[in-house]
Amino acid sequence: MSHSSGFGPDERERVVVLSFDNLGEAGALERGTWEAPPPLGQDPSVTVALPRLLDELDRHDLSATFFVEAINCEMYPSAVREIVDRGHELGVHGWRHEPWAQLPATHERALLKHSTDAFASLGIEARAFRPPGGEPTAQTPALLRELGYAWYSPAGDAVSSSGSVSPGDGPVSVPFDWELVDAYHLMERFGELRSRRGDERAALTPEAVTSRLTGALDGGRAAQTVIMHPFLMLDDRWWSGAQAVLASIAALGRDGRAWVVPGRELASWLSVGAR
Repeated sequence: MSHSSGFGPDERERVVVLSFDNLGEAGALERGTWEAPPPLGQDPSVTVALPRLLDELDRHDLSATFFVEAINCEMYPSAVREIVDRGHELGVHGWRHEPWAQLPATHERALLKHSTDAFASLGIEARAFRPPGGEPTAQTPALLRELGYAWYSPAGDAVSSSGSVSPGDGPVSVPFDWELVDAYHLMERFGELRSRRGDERAALTPEAVTSRLTGALDGGRAAQTVIMHPFLMLDDRWWSGAQAVLASIAALGRDGRAWVVPGRELASWLSVGAR
């Protein structure tokens, strides 16, 4: 069957996939920039930002996909389990947030297998993947298919409600646009990417990012993938902005203007429509 119009069981005009990337010290360890304090295993993105984020998602009755570096299964097993216990999907975001597009094929395979096994050791079946940096390698889809992944989320063009997905070929692609990534706007290190995309090189203030994201959500494309980062929410100004963005997303779903779901639900729906 194929989907004739709209997204989801209620055929809504829009779909918003809510997702979060990164956890703990993984990225800093990969870049060689980690410094104590705090000691390893006590990162405030896990001890402070994550608990209040999970509470905020509960408050709005929102379910999301958390793309987590698999080393966190060893460093923060309780936090990783809690994400699932609170009703959210877990996806793989590399082992330590490696520069994915630069990986040799043998190393990529080993990292994906190791990461998949790490989640399985906690009793969690991780079947979603987002390449750190947004860019997969040429062999990433085939490796994901081999390891049984259902979907992945690279940077790219949005999906359509018609769904051009062949379940036999999998995994389903649910891409994201940098415009709806908080770090893209907030962090100085994205300056070159912003320039290439025609945006101002300088990072925006938290207040400006709040306006930009809520505005994009209010009148944006039919399919949107939002990416937010718990570690950025340690800044009180952006935590207030993140709360406003989450409230805006919740309102879209509550008012029937969008189907707001974790990625696995959209990927499953697209797969059914391709049969």
